[in-house]
Amino acid sequence: MFFSKKEEPLYIISDVHGCAKSLHALIEQLPQKAKSRLVFVGDLIDRGKYSALVVEFVKEGGYPCVIGNHEQMMLDAFEASMQGQIYGNNTLQNMAFWQRNGGDMTDRSYNGKSGEMLRPHLEWMKQLPSYLEFDIPDENGKSLFVTHGFGLPFWKEREDPDMKQAFAWERLKDKHTKDYLDYSIFNVFGHDIQESALPLITDNYAAIDTGCVYEGKLCALEWPSKRVFLQENIG
Repeated sequence: MFFSKKEEPLYIISDVHGCAKSLHALIEQLPQKAKSRLVFVGDLIDRGKYSALVVEFVKEGGYPCVIGNHEQMMLDAFEASMQGQIYGNNTLQNMAFWQRNGGDMTDRSYNGKSGEMLRPHLEWMKQLPSYLEFDIPDENGKSLFVTHGFGLPFWKEREDPDMKQAFAWERLKDKHTKDYLDYSIFNVFGHDIQESALPLITDNYAAIDTGCVYEGKLCALEWPSKRVFLQENIG
């Protein structure tokens, strides 16, 4: 999905994982606060307490967001019920896998009134793209390429539907990132938690997952300046 150039900066927000209070506190730090142009790298859900509220905020705000591996796990877990089918063994296995990976907390967040949000949220997740592109060059003339996992290895094949899972799951570790220096894009992604609780920013990518839900920080990267905003986990 491609967006044309605009003057206002973007704020790319790392993996929220249900930490709604931290998200709103981070937004309050931004120069334009709630009027800021927000972009999300996926993994809005799981492990934190307020996944349903986070998804509702992003969905209703119309903010660009790519699909993360946790959204994909949730979709896989509910696939049969969304199609009006009876749960089979494979679906039950998917549900158990999702629950073990923080889906139990997301389930709880949809109890009560927010339970009415579940189906429209699932339908919204189904249409999330695997990548976003913005024609806003940085100081080196590179445009912005947003993915959930490390996306540079798949940029040239980005329109291949078989690459969708790769964009959601790929990690940075042990990659020869110098091979991508001649690319015309700069990749901003989450998924790969930075143990320093600081984003890793290089000439051709920024890994911005600073582990908020693990008592780390929630990160927003301003584009194209690459200025960093960080918020301690407050839930």
